[in-house]
Amino acid sequence: MFKKTLKFRIFPSKAQVRKLESTLDICRELYNSALQERRDAWNLNRINISNQDQEKQLPEIKKIREDLNLVYSQVLQDVLKRVDRSFQNFFSRVKRKEKAGFPRFQGKSRYNSFTFKQSGFNLENGKLNLSKIGKIKIKLHREIIGKVKTLTISRDSCGKWFACFSIETKQETFQPTNNSVGIDCGIKTFAVLSDGIEIDNPRFFRRDEKRLAVAQRRLSKQPRGTKERYKKRKIVAKIHARIRNRRSNFAHQVSSFLVKNYDRIFFEDLNIKGMMKNHCLAKAIGDVAWSQTIQYTQYKAECADRTVRMVNPRNTSQICSSCGETVKKDLSARIHHCLNCGLEICRDLNAAINIKRLGLESLGYALEAPEFIRGE
Repeated sequence: MFKKTLKFRIFPSKAQVRKLESTLDICRELYNSALQERRDAWNLNRINISNQDQEKQLPEIKKIREDLNLVYSQVLQDVLKRVDRSFQNFFSRVKRKEKAGFPRFQGKSRYNSFTFKQSGFNLENGKLNLSKIGKIKIKLHREIIGKVKTLTISRDSCGKWFACFSIETKQETFQPTNNSVGIDCGIKTFAVLSDGIEIDNPRFFRRDEKRLAVAQRRLSKQPRGTKERYKKRKIVAKIHARIRNRRSNFAHQVSSFLVKNYDRIFFEDLNIKGMMKNHCLAKAIGDVAWSQTIQYTQYKAECADRTVRMVNPRNTSQICSSCGETVKKDLSARIHHCLNCGLEICRDLNAAINIKRLGLESLGYALEAPEFIRGE
């Protein structure tokens, strides 16, 4: 069984929007209160409060705060679970000696979702029925196959509402293709596959960059707290959302193509965070979204029983994919020309073939050319 999330757009009425927003406000206040209780208990008395301790207090709190009765009980329990999870993540980061980031209070613009853990929701005649909120119109653009575990209602920066169903489903079945592919990621071209297929870089941010700059300048001119500033902020948020949605759709299309057509998929194991420190290329690298595509491919491959591996990219563009000879070249040289065997192909295609070869080797397959030298 595999877990996956299906996201659908919902269209609440004005009265339902008020109920949803009220639910978010109550959940946010409960979250901040639970966080404050844990902090005070430790700072004043060195006492650790568990999630179970706080859940036991909910019936007493409801007697004092009657507005909590307007929210489904499991939603309130999930809020306390979120607090507990934030502390668990904090302590795990401390143990790994990473930048910890102590759990913080949530402002109104930061708390944008709540979750029904097991019950309190169902689908009826094309509508989503939520306990204590009502029946909301939902756009079911695909069939929900599997057992629904949880439902999360979220609001994005543009004020749109979504229902995210977390489901358990069986493994998808694809016919084995017996094909393997190495993928060389780039900026000019999004990716070059080892079988010669090139995927263009759509450059979604570049398309809307000027429009976004104009909207941001207009936003900066509006005084804080005014209605005009709120309107301009929403315009900026819509442009960002459009770029994000287009990029996500592109990543889904590419990942689906790879999983359907190849049994074994090999990517470069790039240090993207390190590459982003190059200020000349940071914007282009952020726009191309390699990580998003790789992440989508990995989870789809897991569901479809395909194999995805990350390959060390060192010297994959320098080594000849035909004879294994090292051919030194600058980044500006886009053609690989080997004086040893005479091979002349695109630099990125040569790298993709080497990535495929190294990936197959990592899975225990014999190298196609015995004289090939691994790039390590």
